[in-house]
Formats: sequence, C-alpha cells, structure tokens
Amino acid sequence: MKKAFWFLLFTLLFFLNIQFNTFHLIPEEKFEYSKLEESETLVVGKLMNSEHGKIMDDGGFTGTYYFKDSGNGRSIVGKQVYEKYIHNEVPEKTAYDPYKTQIGGQAILYSLFDKTFGLDNAINLELFRILNSLSLSILLTLFLYWISQKFSFRAAAITFLLLLPNYWLFLYGKSSWWCNWVYFLPFVYGLLFFEKNKNLNFRKYLFVFSFLFFLKFWFTGFEFITVFLISSSIPYIYYFFEHKISFYWNFIWRHFIILLIPLFINIGFLLYQFNLLTGNIQTGIYHLKDAFTRRSSSDYFYDQSQHYLILLKKFHLDIITRYLGNSFINEEFTFMKIPFAAIVLLGMVCSIYLYIKKIDRKLIFTTWFSISAPFSWFILFQQHAHIHKHIDFFIWYCPFLILVILLISLTVNSFLKTLQ
Repeated sequence: MKKAFWFLLFTLLFFLNIQFNTFHLIPEEKFEYSKLEESETLVVGKLMNSEHGKIMDDGGFTGTYYFKDSGNGRSIVGKQVYEKYIHNEVPEKTAYDPYKTQIGGQAILYSLFDKTFGLDNAINLELFRILNSLSLSILLTLFLYWISQKFSFRAAAITFLLLLPNYWLFLYGKSSWWCNWVYFLPFVYGLLFFEKNKNLNFRKYLFVFSFLFFLKFWFTGFEFITVFLISSSIPYIYYFFEHKISFYWNFIWRHFIILLIPLFINIGFLLYQFNLLTGNIQTGIYHLKDAFTRRSSSDYFYDQSQHYLILLKKFHLDIITRYLGNSFINEEFTFMKIPFAAIVLLGMVCSIYLYIKKIDRKLIFTTWFSISAPFSWFILFQQHAHIHKHIDFFIWYCPFLILVILLISLTVNSFLKTLQ
C-alpha cells in the first residue's frame, strides 16, 4: 500500500510537470511554444476539417485548413484555425493542404471522439493533451516500478528525482501531434513482461508487440522509426543476451514478424488514404519514397558564420556535435549550460564503477548498445535532425539516457549502502 501511494505520487508529479510545468523545470519560453507548436496545428486543422465535413475527407490526413481571408503560411494559418476552433467557429473551407507523410491516426481518433460526444472544442483539445500527458506519466512510472522490482524502491526513487529535471523528456509530452508516450510502449512493456514471465510464451510476446508496433504507426507514422525499432529491442536483449548464434537468429526473425504485419497495415492504409485523396495509389508510393530520401539527405546548409559546423559536416559530425552540446536541464536554475555530453560522460564513469563492483553488467552493456537508437536517427536522417532542433533532443531518452540515469541511480544507491 505504501509503495502504491509513492507510485501514484510519481505519476501525479510527472503529469503536473508535463501538462502545466508546475515546477518550472521546463524553460518558460519553450513551454509556451510547446502549447501550440507548428506540428500540432496540423491536428487542429484536421479537427476543423472533420467538423466541416466527414472524418475521411481529404484522405483523413492532418493538414492546414484554409478559409476566406486566412493568412499565408502553415504556422500563421494554423494559429488562426486554432483560435477559431477553440471558439467553436467553423468557417467555410476554401482549401485544405494535407500533410501526407503519415496517416494521422491520432487525429482520426480525435475527430471520431469530437463527432461522438460533441463537447466544447476547447475542452476537446485539453482532453487530448491530458490523455497524452497522462499516458507518458504512467509509462515512466511503470519504468520506475520495474526498477523497484528489479533493484530496489530507493533506486526507483533516485531515478525519479534524476529524471524530473530532464526537460526534453517532458517538453512535448502533452502534444496531440507528437504523442511521445508511444515511443516507450514496447520498451516499458517488454521490461515488465520479461521480468514476470521466466518461461515465455513467445506467441503472446509476438502478438502483443505486434499490436504495440501497430499503435506506433497509427499514432506517429514513421517518425523516429529507427529509434523506436532499437528501443523496442532493448528488453529482449537485456533479458536474453547470450553469445550464441541462436540468440541473434531468434531475435532477428521474431522482431521481423513483429514489425512486418503492422508495417504492411500502415502502408496499406496510407495508400488507401492517397487513393481517397488523389484517386491514385502511385502518388502515395512516390510520396513515401520522396519523404524518405528527403529526410535522409545531407542537402542542408549552414550560415557562413558557423564555420565549425561547416567543417564538421564534411566528417558527418555536425549533427552529433550539436545534439551533444545543448543543455538537458533548465539553465535558469543552473545558471550555466550543462550539455548532454556531461550526462553521457557521467554515465561512462558510473558504468566503470558498476562494472568493477559487478552490479548488473548486463545492464551496462544494454545501456551502451541503446545509444545506437538516437545515433541511428542523427546519422541516417540527418536532414530531419538539422531542421527539427525543437523536438529531436527528445530521442536521447528513447531509451538511452533513461538507462544512463538508471546507471547513475544505481551508483548513488551503492554509495548510500556503504554509508549505512
């Protein structure tokens, strides 16, 4: 009962931090921007479009809703539509510019909810954000619960205290577009599943994980797909790692099945949307190909004033350098920039300590394997990382930095034991 109280408290504190920035751990200007950043206006545009017509109008895609006397540019028009949406206005549509790179499944569900219950639009949008905030809070608390089961409650409590100031983890947690909770679904579920089930029914494992992959594609499409794939494999690797060929073979074919069916369903639905929109599936195939090549392109430029980045780009180090150099904690409290590189370095020191003390060496290996998740995106989809500096810091936590923080917590916990 006592532990249940603490975990409910952890969930509540996470939620208050995400939804309201109650503790001011998120820089105020970033939090204000996150309330309605440009991507979320696509969801609002979709809600307006569904209110004006049917849910699958314009292929059911999210997008920018244009009306008479609206401005120019997605950001400007998006904010205008937002104002009209929360004031329950439905101006006649003059045009709709769909965002076709993902199916926008989250907005389809929002629109279905909107039409079913007919609530005030301002309440609708707040409910959608609360749902996302609460989902992320619950998943992070379940991760803490796993730590308490695997290690100790004190290690879980220390991890909570170290996680909370990492504002990039929470910044867009409430966003009705980004749905950041999705990226922790198979990671957290897998840890709990393998901890509980020592004699595994792999049929259940394959079925549940396939469903979780379907949710990923439905809510966030191909966004951060390599990060998600690697993150989902971490529980399997942690619990079943062996230096045997059979391990690698079983891992590959099982995760191939887990990915394959949801991927085909997602692509099939996306092509169906293109058929509704254009009457031609070929345009959907071309769009997917173009989106992939564009996001993975190195066709981006720096201002001449950024000489060091121009030089580093030649060695494919510019993106990594920038994402290691930004602060992970609110500088208003620290009065100085504490870069991601600092927490990575601290994680290395703690890894050495834990290895010497023989404290869960498998976790150390798994943690440093997980750095391939953010690196996969920074390296393979460098144009996206170059453009989306307002969000891509989040992927450090999927789940690499969360595990690094766990290593730091275990180190602190070990020191505390020696003081008793």
